[in-house]
Amino acid sequence: MITIQKLSFKWHSQQTIPTLTIPSLVIERGEHVFLHGPSGSGKSTLLSLLAGINKPNSGTLNVLDTNLAQLSNRKRDALRSDHIGYIFQNFNLLPYLSPIENVMLGCQFSKPRQKKALQQSDCLEQEAARLLTALGLTTEHHQQNVANLSIGQQQRVAAARAFIGSPELIIADEPTSALDAANRTAFIELLFAQANLVGSTLVFVSHDESLQALFNRSISLVDIMEQAQ
Repeated sequence: MITIQKLSFKWHSQQTIPTLTIPSLVIERGEHVFLHGPSGSGKSTLLSLLAGINKPNSGTLNVLDTNLAQLSNRKRDALRSDHIGYIFQNFNLLPYLSPIENVMLGCQFSKPRQKKALQQSDCLEQEAARLLTALGLTTEHHQQNVANLSIGQQQRVAAARAFIGSPELIIADEPTSALDAANRTAFIELLFAQANLVGSTLVFVSHDESLQALFNRSISLVDIMEQAQ
């Protein structure tokens, strides 16, 4: 799913020390990976590269056998829309839309994801409702204003939006930081179940190392950066 070799990234060309340096990293298809490191270690920077928002200054970054460093901005945007579901730390939901409408946005700019969603259900609204229910949001909340939902309920909407259309890669950026321990564990188990159902690779990022026991693989970004020194 992801292959990185000799990657280096700087936010500004005048930087003497790169923000992120990764000698080598491979993540296989279908893995559930816990990527951890303290604040400022480069976790969000790496996610922006994996999602094609930014591209490395040097080295190779392959996602789905495609070197993102060689793609134009438009092609990186298309790859992200078609193949990557992203759960943001602050969820990035549109407050004037319902949960159902927010989830359907995951397919708005991707015909391949629309097609796969319609293989699961008769229409996008039905598929959005199915995912919301699978991820623990009861039907009574599906048509409410999303701004009136609790943090935990908004989290489920954000996850359903990432999963609609069965993208091959799910990136979760600190999505459980506002939850207590019991709810964190329960939510992560729901993510695992949905990822296994559609065969998605899950890259889950957090500074909370207590969560790593839940995952079948843990990666320390600090250790990776130290290998480059």
